[in-house]
Order: sequence, then C-alpha cells, then structure tokens
Amino acid sequence: MGTGAGVEAGAGTADVVVDDGHVGSGQVEDAAGPRYATWPLRVVAALADNAILAGVAWLALGSPDHPSTTFVFGGPNRGVPLDDPRSLVPAAALVLLLVLQGLTGWTPAKLLVGIRVLDARTSRPAGVPRTLARTVLHLVDAIFLIGYLRPLWHERRQTFADSLVGTVVVFDDPVLPRRPRLVLYAAAVTVVVLGLGYGCVPISGSRSTALEYVASCEVRGVGPALAVGTVSVGGTVSSERDQRLWTVRETRVLHPGAHLTWTSDPSAREVDYRVEVEAGSEGEPRAVAASWSVGTGDATESAGEVDHWRRPAPDGDLHEVRGEVVEGLPLGDGAPVRVTVRLLADGEEVAACVATPDDVAAATAG
Repeated sequence: MGTGAGVEAGAGTADVVVDDGHVGSGQVEDAAGPRYATWPLRVVAALADNAILAGVAWLALGSPDHPSTTFVFGGPNRGVPLDDPRSLVPAAALVLLLVLQGLTGWTPAKLLVGIRVLDARTSRPAGVPRTLARTVLHLVDAIFLIGYLRPLWHERRQTFADSLVGTVVVFDDPVLPRRPRLVLYAAAVTVVVLGLGYGCVPISGSRSTALEYVASCEVRGVGPALAVGTVSVGGTVSSERDQRLWTVRETRVLHPGAHLTWTSDPSAREVDYRVEVEAGSEGEPRAVAASWSVGTGDATESAGEVDHWRRPAPDGDLHEVRGEVVEGLPLGDGAPVRVTVRLLADGEEVAACVATPDDVAAATAG
C-alpha cells in the first residue's frame, strides 16, 4: 500500500498493495471494500495457537495448562511450582507468538488459515507493544464472551480489544518465491500439528495398586488405653500414563495409609483416640499429613478417609482402624520418602511406626 492508503479506503478503490517491509500479498482490500477475516476462521486460528501453547506446556511441565492468548483457553499450571524454571517455558512460548504477530501480523495458525492482524489505519503490522496490549485487553472481550462474539455483527469485525488498540483482522497471505513459501508453510504446519498432538490428543490410562504393609510394628502399652497392638504403614500407589504422539509420561503418586489394631481396658471407653499420618521427603516431613479423630465409646466410627471398629468385651476392647490419605505424594523424583503413623490417646502418643525410605522404596518399586 502507498503511504497514504489503508484498510479504511472507500468501496470504489482499486486493489491495494501493502508496502510495509513485510511479504504480505497486500490484498486486504478489493473493489467491494476491506477483506475482513471471518469469525469462524478467527476461532480456528485461536484454537490452534492455544493448542501450540498447550503442547509446549505439556512437554515442559507434564500438564497442558498454559498461559492463553485469549483468556478463554488455558489456565494456571497445576503441575509444577511457580518457582520452578520450567514454569517459564509456556510463558516464553506465548511471548514468542505475540512477537511474531506483532512484527508480521501472523502466527503459525493465522498463517495457515490466511488471516493477518494489522493496524486499522496503516495496514501494517501493529507492532509488539500494541499486540501485547491487545492480548491483555482480551480480558474485556472475555466478559460473558461478548467481545469475542462482536465480530459477528460489527461492520469491521472487530473485538473490543481490536477497537481499543486500532487493529483489524484481514485476509492476507505472504507473497514469496515458491521454495521459501513451501518452507514457511511446512514449518507452520509442523508447529500446529505438533501443538495439536501434544496439547489436545492424550492417550491416557490409570491404575491403582494397593501396597502390602510397608512397615509393621508391634507395640505394648503401659496404661488402660492400649494394652497390646500392631501399627502398620500401608496405602496405595496410583499411576497415570499419558501419551502424546511419540512421548509417554508416567506419574506415580503414593497415598500413604495406616492399619492399626489394639486392645484397651474397658475402663478406657471414654478415651479420645486419634491417628496421625505424616509422609514426606527428608527435610520436608509434613509434605503430606492427615490427623483423624477415630472416636470414643463403644460405637463404630466412619468418617471419609478413616474407619474405626470397636468391639467391647468384658476382658478388653478390640479396636481396628484403617485409613488412607487422599492427598498424594509424587514418587520418582529420587527424593527419599519417610512415612510415620502415630496413635494418640487423649492427646498423648501411645504407639508409633515409621516406614524408612528403604522400606518405602522397596514397597513402591515398579
């Protein structure tokens, strides 16, 4: 386009050529007026761009959660702590897409569907600062999705973000010699296909394996609350297998549990019993913890994660407690895991059992 022309030109003008230093076809306007991109193609491009980000996030973090170009797709990462350097990889991928769009008007997905984001006045790429501002202002579009639907009826097919920063989305393809054009489109197809494969097409499976007792401890008490008993560390290991294209990632999680049996004197029927389970790596002993009140009296107690059976008898009451922590502790990072189970009576510890890292490693191997 000559320096004085833009996508706002009247309907009677001839075809316009964009002279913006980039290899666009310039056919953003014809005799019928500006060739604004249709809403369905914009949706397809947004979905594909976010699939790229999801694929990057899965490869880097093991989770498809990712920063989004639209504030509709994606979300906060739940798989890796924010202070982990890997959490920056999806953000870097988002910045790269926005820089590409700011400098050229295209992202890989927009290139494939033949649409381009340009300055509404000059028909040149909007630049990186305005592209970043446009992305942030998509927050306005996300309110009840009205802004994203606005191109369906707006004369220039603009979202609120487009109107606020002065951009339009038009049909435009790069004009290049045949070989560079093929290379460019092959690269875009590769990026989008890999994004779809890694970000959106999981082949998953899961299973849970109950552990034999990781450790078992015989205990003898010194008071009426516990005469003799056994405290055992157990639980389950849940495994999730997630395959994306040629890459397989397996996550194993330990849900520590406890199995306790003991006898108490009939005079201890008003004692308040509590079971505590702690599991964690060395230096983080309370990475996973649970504390269950298992009741008093002569009734059977059941509350979510734990069950307590009590069988009164004249010569001594028999107790049995089984519980498992819902929250899991990831395995496989090489950190040694220790599990401790305690039995408390009226707040005083009367029995305990510790599964050492070697015990846990042997029980959870494979």
